[in-house]
Amino acid sequence: MDSPPHDEARSVKLYYVVGEFYDWVTDPRALERIFHWGRSTVAKRLIRRTGQSHFALDIGCGTGLITRYIRSSRIVGIDINRWNLDRAKKRISDADFVQCDVEHLPLRNGLADFVVCTEVVEHLYRPARALGEIARVMRASSIFIGSVPSSNPLWRFRNVLSVTHPQSEPFHNNFSKPQLKGLLSSFFADTNLFYENLLMNLFFIARGPASNRSVA
Repeated sequence: MDSPPHDEARSVKLYYVVGEFYDWVTDPRALERIFHWGRSTVAKRLIRRTGQSHFALDIGCGTGLITRYIRSSRIVGIDINRWNLDRAKKRISDADFVQCDVEHLPLRNGLADFVVCTEVVEHLYRPARALGEIARVMRASSIFIGSVPSSNPLWRFRNVLSVTHPQSEPFHNNFSKPQLKGLLSSFFADTNLFYENLLMNLFFIARGPASNRSVA
């Protein structure tokens, strides 16, 4: 997964830069709306459990579905898509938003004490490279929470059950617990994984970075 053909990896990333126009707050309908409500509810619960932070990052913030629940002295939402960021900024005026690639974060080492990354890793051809960057910008005592689609067979019926998600989306990887645990443990400490949302989401809470983390 971390060594895709260059052209294919580039075309996938290009889609998320200029081809995605989907507001996760307002666009979902029917079952898709229930799904996003469910995952945002779990994320909100985890955010409240961690309490107030000093510098929080929402990686792949989209249009602010999860960003609006973060409690921090400084909040920075990061996304590769300008259209998403424009809508997130209108929705959350007290946060800052930066357009960049998660594989190349324009942030100094050890900056954030809280990081959120929900439903992002599954879209990445090089997830280890992105997670390495996230670990780099986190403090040693920081908290990292997020989610990915699980390997639940229900995902096979996504195109049938959902009438609103972008059908042109080029890439979507599903994770089993061992797969995600192995990936996260290379960079973060005390990784805890659990299923939510009819077992369709695999959520995680971790501390980072791990002292023996890998170099992506």
